[in-house]
Amino acid sequence: MKSRIKKICFGIFCLVFISLVVYSIMSVGAVSRITHDLETASEKITGEPVIRADSLYFNTLDARGQYVYDVLKETIEKGDPYTPLMPLVLTETELNGIVRALTYDEPSLYYVNASEFDLKSHGYTKSGKKSGELVILPSIVNDKYTRVWIPYTANNDDSSKFLEKADNRFKASLKKADSMISDVHDVYLVCQLIHDYLCGICEKTGSGGIYADTAYGALVEGKATSLGYAKAFKLLYERYGGTSFIVNGGQLYWNTTLIQDNYYNIDIYSDDLDGNLNGTVLRGVTSHLYLCRDDATFYLDHEKSINNVPVCSDKTNYYSHNAFDPSTPSELYDAVTRQVEAQRQAKGYYFEICTELENAKERIKEATLKALSDRYPDYADYCEIYRQSENIPVYIVRMIKTETQKED
Repeated sequence: MKSRIKKICFGIFCLVFISLVVYSIMSVGAVSRITHDLETASEKITGEPVIRADSLYFNTLDARGQYVYDVLKETIEKGDPYTPLMPLVLTETELNGIVRALTYDEPSLYYVNASEFDLKSHGYTKSGKKSGELVILPSIVNDKYTRVWIPYTANNDDSSKFLEKADNRFKASLKKADSMISDVHDVYLVCQLIHDYLCGICEKTGSGGIYADTAYGALVEGKATSLGYAKAFKLLYERYGGTSFIVNGGQLYWNTTLIQDNYYNIDIYSDDLDGNLNGTVLRGVTSHLYLCRDDATFYLDHEKSINNVPVCSDKTNYYSHNAFDPSTPSELYDAVTRQVEAQRQAKGYYFEICTELENAKERIKEATLKALSDRYPDYADYCEIYRQSENIPVYIVRMIKTETQKED
């Protein structure tokens, strides 16, 4: 009996001893891995910044910023609530700049609340299974390491279903846009379709809810700032396989986009007239004034970009690509006639012409009325002309079927 008890005790001792040895080895291994990871990170932080062809804002960061950028991106893509320890101490200004760079380069990360990043309260909370254990670590540890909490928009109502529902709606919006451009091979037309789609589904706002600055705000909620419009365009165009960057012009954002071998400026926010044309409330009007503009023309109406962006020098804009920029009276009549026919088939009443001809408004009016009289007198019998910009000679023509709205 005593011998049996001794064997049992010896067996328990051996089991405990082996467990302690294994735990020690695993702990040492874990510490070694963490130490190795931190040493590797330290090398990256003190190294030279790298250049990525598809990430405009990543390239503006130093090596420290690029390292944090990648750590944040990996953490977010995993869905983790906080980053691993990073061997550096961030300033709040530095963190905010890195977060902006990440969300500008990656507009699909709409569910990250970029405005809520700070170093005052960022830590993480971890609950145990049944014990309800609560562990809170500050973002800065021993003045040497940083751990950043990720403020997901789902935290607003404390519901995982919120983000799941938002993600489903977002994917549905992308699928709808994909069906529109999937079979289109003309890259200029792809840009125009995305441009017109966003103008049609989205309403402009200077500020707004939590998604106003995101692609989700433009594509799902239908209300966005210029940053939201720019993120939505970048996301859709790059799903098509193109390259587009978000440009910061101070108070306004737009896109610099690669089409075939040239870059062009595209400002959808400004082209979305939202029913207001030179003080006149009109519905169903979308401008293409800033669709594919070179720098020389674009910056006549915009503040200079504060980014180091690719140069846009080619002058093949929406109007020249579609031959809506006549330089002679006969070309003007041909362009107007084609536009009138196209609008009648589409059951629309607005079209655009860009021309530097003298007395352009009178010439456009005359050509439009002649085309209507000769071909479609029952469709419309009068027109109004609106000039879009003081610096760029683009005119919107509104065709009218009424005798009471005639004006000289």
